Amino acid sequence: MYIKFFMKEKTLKKQTDIFYKINNEVDFPIANIGRDSYVCDSVINTGIDYTISNGYAAHNLQIGQFVSVAVGVEFCMNINHNYFNLSTGVSDLFENNSHKENVERHKQKGQIIIQNDVWLGHNSTIMPGVTIHNGAVVAANSHVVKDVPPYAIVGGNPAKVIKYRFKKEIIDKLLAIQWWNWDDEKIRSNNRYFNENVEEFCEKFYNEAIEQKKKIEKLEIEKLAYSYLFFVDFGEKYSITERVLIEFLSKFGMNEDYQLILYVKEEYFEKNEEIIITFNDIITKMLMEMRAKCTVTVCIDSKESERAIFKSVDYFIANRSSDTVLHSCYADENNVRIISGVDVPVF
Repeated sequence: MYIKFFMKEKTLKKQTDIFYKINNEVDFPIANIGRDSYVCDSVINTGIDYTISNGYAAHNLQIGQFVSVAVGVEFCMNINHNYFNLSTGVSDLFENNSHKENVERHKQKGQIIIQNDVWLGHNSTIMPGVTIHNGAVVAANSHVVKDVPPYAIVGGNPAKVIKYRFKKEIIDKLLAIQWWNWDDEKIRSNNRYFNENVEEFCEKFYNEAIEQKKKIEKLEIEKLAYSYLFFVDFGEKYSITERVLIEFLSKFGMNEDYQLILYVKEEYFEKNEEIIITFNDIITKMLMEMRAKCTVTVCIDSKESERAIFKSVDYFIANRSSDTVLHSCYADENNVRIISGVDVPVF
């Protein structure tokens, strides 16, 4: 289904969910978009209407802060056909209720992450599974099928790197500074730098950013060979926590080298202590019943510690929360691989 997507410039002042009624019934978060990002007349091409009735949705469009989306951009999620089947067509003649889709061969991809300060040129197409990293530019009429590096300018079909906006030294400094995460007051008081030499900006703020980063202490969590991080999303209308847990146990449950860290924010725990305690009891019971060898850890900590937890993991499983773009940036700075928690299968 095609969903028209528009957001006027200078309207949003925080990460905001955009809801849409799927099949005129389900109010679903079709996108999460950040501060001072705008979208001209664009479209979301999604297969969500085919799966929502089955209780899941391979759909997660995340757009960060200060992103510019031009006219005619198309975001594609979960619309791929299974080319491993005899036919790629759709017909009542092919339907067989006793046959289940072979998800091992046919992965349903439903996530697109657009980080911060990104510019998408008109009539460009962004395919599912793509992350466009901070500062990147996508030229008009481009077809993006794989991740775009930070501050790269890409174009063509398929889109390829044409050049980079700045030299590597400057890019590394900008990624350390992360000015898009500053509050409004700090940006406003330093706005003269946004129209001046970028090197001067980096010279002023880079050392400050490095000193702040040095203060981030690694959390004391036992590190196994393969550690996965997921932020529990019980506060979201369409939580994927249960499905992520079940799939993790199904895939890695009998392997002692695998660990799933379920991060719960202190603020949520204080208001929903009973829910988390019950959830932890359920996990313990599941592990015992299947005689699992893997490790599942519920970690309750502050929002300020979120950045630190990425020092202790190998994989980050993204959800639909408003912090997903921020968390994807934390993953990048620690060379943590990003996995979509809405894909089918997840692992």
